[in-house]
Amino acid sequence: MNSSKDECAICLENLKAREGQALFTAECSHTFHFNCIASNVQHGNHICPTCRCQWTNLPSQFVPPDPVPPPITRRVRNPQPYSPVSNNFADDEPLPSTDDSSAPLPQVDGHQGGQMTVKALPEFPALSRSEQSDSFPVLIGIRAPPLSPEASDRPDARAPVDLVAVLDISGSMNGDKIRLLKQAMGFVVDNLGPTDRLSVIVFSTTARRITPLRRMTDLGRTDTMREVNSLRVTGATNIIAGLKLAVQVLEQRTQKNSVASIILLSDGQDNQNGSGAQFLQALANLPPCIRANVPDQDSTDVVPVPVHTFGFGSDHDATALHAIADGSGGTFSYIESIEIIQDAFAQCIGGLLSVVGQEVEIHVHSGSSRVQIQSISSGRYRNTIDNDGNQHGIVYVGDIYAEEEKQFLVNLSVPQEDTDSLTTKLVEVKCSYKDPISNESIISETMTVEIRRPTTEDLSEEDRQVCLEVDRERNRILIAEGIAEAQEMAERGELEDARELLGQRRVRIMASYSAQAGDRYSTLLDGEVRHIQERWSSRAEYESGGRALAFSKGNAHRYQRASTQAVSLSNESLRVSNSSMVTSSFSAAAAAPDESGYQTSFMRKMVTKSRELRNSGNQGEQSGGSKN
Repeated sequence: MNSSKDECAICLENLKAREGQALFTAECSHTFHFNCIASNVQHGNHICPTCRCQWTNLPSQFVPPDPVPPPITRRVRNPQPYSPVSNNFADDEPLPSTDDSSAPLPQVDGHQGGQMTVKALPEFPALSRSEQSDSFPVLIGIRAPPLSPEASDRPDARAPVDLVAVLDISGSMNGDKIRLLKQAMGFVVDNLGPTDRLSVIVFSTTARRITPLRRMTDLGRTDTMREVNSLRVTGATNIIAGLKLAVQVLEQRTQKNSVASIILLSDGQDNQNGSGAQFLQALANLPPCIRANVPDQDSTDVVPVPVHTFGFGSDHDATALHAIADGSGGTFSYIESIEIIQDAFAQCIGGLLSVVGQEVEIHVHSGSSRVQIQSISSGRYRNTIDNDGNQHGIVYVGDIYAEEEKQFLVNLSVPQEDTDSLTTKLVEVKCSYKDPISNESIISETMTVEIRRPTTEDLSEEDRQVCLEVDRERNRILIAEGIAEAQEMAERGELEDARELLGQRRVRIMASYSAQAGDRYSTLLDGEVRHIQERWSSRAEYESGGRALAFSKGNAHRYQRASTQAVSLSNESLRVSNSSMVTSSFSAAAAAPDESGYQTSFMRKMVTKSRELRNSGNQGEQSGGSKN
């Protein structure tokens, strides 16, 4: 049946034509006059007249005295503590190769642009034979390969994505906010390829899916943007409802692309699920796949789905959005300057469209039975150390983007050297991961770290030279932990003490070996912390943006992944900060001064493309439907 979305598909009259007539919006998102649909349902017809979806969740007024038995559903073992799936979202568009099992996989040169690179560096090149250390730092790290030239321009030569966009259309999104959001979604749609799939969910007082998970072909982009451009703001804010629908869309897929993610944008407070502890409790009842990074969560058999959240404007609930992102392993971006929302989306999808490794693990093995792994500073990435002699440790990284770098400090117990050996073998480091295109398991080459063990008399000044990269990583950890600790103090109302703690961390950073050696990274770290201090000058300033800024910067450091902070400094000036510092020197190439950091070259390419399009003045609501 063909009908306008403004018409009731039963009586074909305008939905608003009958003054005072109640409306009913079904779980499939189609709307009818209440009286028109009531008769059908009460006679046992639970199928949508528009899309033929089987309804399973109906108001009590519709249920007949002797209802038709519901369809038999599969019994779920160990049910999860969240609402049972009630929507029929098993309507995802088939993947391109479904109809032809002989269709070749995309051809790439090796794994995108090569294999994962592993590094490992000790703090000192030597330790005298008579010395021992209970905490000898070794920097371990990986760098992902770049995208191949083909993958940069051909969507079929990279890992395809299943993306669900969850968008706030509550009343506070009126005016420029909804206009800019539609424009930003147009950019996302235009930059997804025919192997990528997108579903759009909107929420206000309730949530509804406006498009199924479908491929971004020319037709898919056109249809998606038609629905996005028709959105109107209304109602309150129910973030939880939007997230639940997003998970249902992904869980009920009949087929799966190798990369899956959710992006969520909101400008307000969830006023349907409480605030503070009450809202966090509601989050605790969400599906495990978007809570895989919550401490003490048993996520062994869970395939995690990161949720990348965007706090839009100065009135959003930064605590809630950060908790969602952090618990799922996603990023939290703070968009105070609403004009920059498209750039923030561009950076995010620049990462999602460049995944080159999945199930990434860094394995650290002791080089000697006498050398033990004491701890691993891995931020928000989970790590384990075996209980049998502390000989083996693993850092679980998950997905990694092209050219991303991850670095961690491993603290070792190194004994005195009682033999005549001139060296001590500390650790062996390797990386295992899965190619998202071929599904092939890959293990990198092993990197071995050893130090020299001269006598005390033979220990030279060069032997006592601190490794710059180890010191740089120690400073980064110091700042990341300092931001988190200071923010806990600020939340308790101890704002001045929190500012003082940040000041102490700045002093320690600038007094460090790397800072004294003129390392630019120390200056960048100092500038980040100073920026936070400025936004914590008063309680009002903290509430209006300082909290969100600190959450976003801290999140970026703990995951070593770019997140956007677009902060208005005045009516005339704008600062866009990517909390993404240059954290190592795998290559000598330095990032651009205003884009330094965790931001990869493909992210940078997408942001540049967004800015050029936005500044050209040729972008409007009719985005979508054309592929460059």
